[in-house]
Amino acid sequence: MTTTTAKLARAVSRAWARPLAMPLALAALLAAPAARADWKFVPTLDVRETYTDNLALRPDNEKQGQFVTEITPGFTLNHRGPRLTADANFQLQYFATPEREGDGINRVARNGQANMRARLIDDLLYVDATGSIANQGISPFGQLVDASSNYVAANRAQVKTWRISPYLVHRFGNSANAQLRYTHDDVDAGHIGLGNTQGDTLQMSVNSGTAWRTWGWGVQLNEQIIHEEQATDTTIKNASGTLRYRVTPDLKLTTTLGYDQYDYQSLGGATGGRAWNAGFAWNPSRRTSMEATYGRRYYGPSRSLIALHRSRHTMWSINYDDSVTSTRANFLLPAAIDTASMLDRLFTPNYADPAERARAVEQYIRSAGLPVSLADNVNFFSNRYSLQKQLRASMAYKESRTSTVLSLYHVRREALSVRTTDSPLLGSSINTINDDTEQTGVNVNLNYRLSPRTYLSMIGDVGRSESLSSGIDSRISSVRFGMRHQLAAKLTGALELRHIKGSLGLANGQSYTENAVTASLSMQL
Repeated sequence: MTTTTAKLARAVSRAWARPLAMPLALAALLAAPAARADWKFVPTLDVRETYTDNLALRPDNEKQGQFVTEITPGFTLNHRGPRLTADANFQLQYFATPEREGDGINRVARNGQANMRARLIDDLLYVDATGSIANQGISPFGQLVDASSNYVAANRAQVKTWRISPYLVHRFGNSANAQLRYTHDDVDAGHIGLGNTQGDTLQMSVNSGTAWRTWGWGVQLNEQIIHEEQATDTTIKNASGTLRYRVTPDLKLTTTLGYDQYDYQSLGGATGGRAWNAGFAWNPSRRTSMEATYGRRYYGPSRSLIALHRSRHTMWSINYDDSVTSTRANFLLPAAIDTASMLDRLFTPNYADPAERARAVEQYIRSAGLPVSLADNVNFFSNRYSLQKQLRASMAYKESRTSTVLSLYHVRREALSVRTTDSPLLGSSINTINDDTEQTGVNVNLNYRLSPRTYLSMIGDVGRSESLSSGIDSRISSVRFGMRHQLAAKLTGALELRHIKGSLGLANGQSYTENAVTASLSMQL
C-alpha cells in the first residue's frame, strides 16, 4: 500500500509519539515540493493471545497465572528518493486480562523507530534525524525486560529519544574534506529517578583528501553541553589529531594525540587529560578487515578492536572499546548487536544494490521472526558517568534452509561521578550498587525453513549481572520455541512456547519462573 505526501502528513499526525513524529514530519516537509516519488506506507495489525503462569514475573511464591489478550495496530514507512531517505516503524500495544489486576501490569505500550537523512543543498548542507520509543530495563538486577511481555510493568520504563543534526560539508579540491555539524538531542526516561536530559553538540572535522596517498591526517574538535534534571549541566570537550601512514595497499599505521575534558562531579580522580593511541588498519580482502589501537587516556590504558570477516555462508564480528559514557549516551547509541546490520553484510554477495539488499534483509527478518537486536538488558538507569569497557562478538550463518545468529557480550562499568546523583533512583540503602557492575551474556537464535511458508525457531538466552561493589548478583535464562506460517500474502500466524528463569538481586536473590504459550496473527493491511 502506498500513499502520497498529503496522506503521509495525516499518518504522521496520528503517530502518537513525538520522538517519531518529529523526524517524519521533517521528512514529509522536505519531500513535499518534489512529490515525484511516493512513500510506501503499510498499516499493520497484530492480534496475540498469551497464557502465562506468572503474569507479573513475581517470585515463585507470589506468581499468578492468567490469559493476556494483545491488539497491536502499527505501521511501517519507507522512502527512497534522490534527496531524501526515510524509514520508520511504530506499534501501539493494548493489553487486556480477564481479571483486571492493576498492580504490576501495563495496559498500553509503544514501540517505534524512525530514521531520516536529507540532502538540502548539494555538496553543502545535509540533515540527519532519528527518533525512538520503547520499554527499557531500569536495573540489571530486576525482572527480564522483553518485547514479547511488554504487559509486565516491573523493572521497566518507556524511554523516548529524538535527535536532529544538520551539518555542512566542504571539499578543498582533492586536498582535504571538512564537516561542521550541530546536534540537538533529547532523552525522556519516563521515570522520576532518571532525569530527562537535553544535549547540544558542536563538532568540526577536517580530513585529508585523495591527493594524500601515502600519508593521511585528520583533526576533530567536539564540544557537548548536557542539560540535566537531576544534576547541574555538564560540558564535554574532546580534541584530537590523527596521522596515518600507508605501509602497503592493505596495511595502514595510525597514531592519535588528543585531550579530553569532562566537568562531572568526580569521586576524587581526574576528569580530563591528555590522550594518545597507536594502532593499525588491515584490509587484506573485501571479506576481511581489522582495526586495533592501544593507548592511554586520563582514566588509564585504552584499547579498541574492530574485526570483521565474511565467508560464503558466515559473518563474524568482534568489537572491543572503552569510553566514558552515561545511560543517556547509551540510549542514543544503543549498546546492542543489530540483526539487520549483520544480515546486510551476509546478503552482500547476492544483492549488490543496497536498497534491494535492505528489502531482502527486512523480508527475511519478518519471515523468520528474528529479533531486531541480539543483546538486550545491557543498558540500565543511572545518572552517573562511568568508564565502560565492552566486548561483543557475533556470528551469523545462513544456508538455503537454516540460519543461526550467535552473540556474546561482556560489559564492565566503573562509576566515575558521585553517588548523590543516583539518590532519587536508588535511595540510600543500595546506593553503591552501580559503583562497579559487570554483565555477561550469550544469545543464540536458530531458524529452519520447513517449507517456503513455514519457519521453525529456537531462541536461547543466558545472562548474569553482578555488582562487584555491593555483592548483589542476578541471573537470567530463557528458551523459546516457535513456529511461523504464512497463511496468505499479507497474513502470518505464529505459535510460541517460552520458559524463563531468573533471580532478583534487588529482592535478596529470590527466584522467579515463567512458562507461557502464545498464539498470534500478523497482518499487513
